[in-house]
Amino acid sequence: MVFRVLFPFNCRNHSSSQMSLFLSSLMSRSLAEAQAKARRMSSGGSVAFTPPPLPLPDRHSTKPRLSSNPQNHIIPSPLRPLVPASQCFTNWLTPYGIAHLDKLSLQYPLEIIIRHHLCLANSVQSSTLSNYSAGLLRFTKFCNNYNIPELECMPALESLLSLFISALGAASVGKGTMKTWLEGLWLWHEINEAPWHGGRMLRRVVAGASRLALADSVQPKCDPVTIEHLRSLHCNLNLSDSFDIAVFAIVCIAFWCCCRYYPPTYENVC
Repeated sequence: MVFRVLFPFNCRNHSSSQMSLFLSSLMSRSLAEAQAKARRMSSGGSVAFTPPPLPLPDRHSTKPRLSSNPQNHIIPSPLRPLVPASQCFTNWLTPYGIAHLDKLSLQYPLEIIIRHHLCLANSVQSSTLSNYSAGLLRFTKFCNNYNIPELECMPALESLLSLFISALGAASVGKGTMKTWLEGLWLWHEINEAPWHGGRMLRRVVAGASRLALADSVQPKCDPVTIEHLRSLHCNLNLSDSFDIAVFAIVCIAFWCCCRYYPPTYENVC
C-alpha cells in the first residue's frame, strides 16, 4: 500500500476537507479506527504482514476547549485542529512532518506508521503531555505573532528557540517552566523525527532568562525528608492501631518510590 501526499505544503490553496481527511486518517488516536480507514483508502495490492492489535489504555473522552486567556489563542489552521492538550503531539502537523510521513508511507503500511507515533506519544504520561503541550502552544503563538513561516517551525533552528525563550520566558516564568516548554518541543520534534537543534546557546539563554524571573515565579525548595523523619514518625505512632499502621506504610512507600524516581530533564535530552 502506497499513500502519497498529493498537495503542496501551502495548504491554504486546498479545501479543508482534503486536509481533514488526511489528518484524521494519519493521526487518529484510535488504532482500530485508523486500521478501518487504511483499508478503505487502499486502492489495490495487499500488505504481507498485518501487525497484531495494539492494546491502548482506556481514556475518558475529553472535549477540547479554547483557552480563556486571549494570549494563548493561535491562528486557526488545518495543520493544528482543536484537540485535547495531550493529543496535540500526534494531531498537530507541519510541512516537515507531512513530508516525512509521505516518505514513510512509500515503504510501510499506514497501520505501522500510526503505531509508531502512538508508541512515542505514550512513552510519556498523559498528564505530562498536557504540561508539555503548554510549550507547543506558546511556541506556535510566538511563531504566529512574528509571521514565522510553517517551514521554519520544524525543525526549529536554535536561534528561533532561543528567541522564543527570550521573548516569553525571561522575566515571566521560572526556569522549571521554560525547561518544560522545551521538553515539550523536543518531544514534538522527536515524534516527527525532526532534528533537535537545542545546544549551548539555548542552554545559556535559559540560564540567563531564569535570573530575570520574577521573585514570585520561583518558590523556595522544601527541606528534604530523611530517614530520621521516618524514625521519628515510627516512634510517635501507635503501631497497634490499624490507622497508624496504614499511615506509616503509605509514608514509607512514598519515600522509597521518590528515592527511585528520576524523571528526564531538558539537560538529559540536549
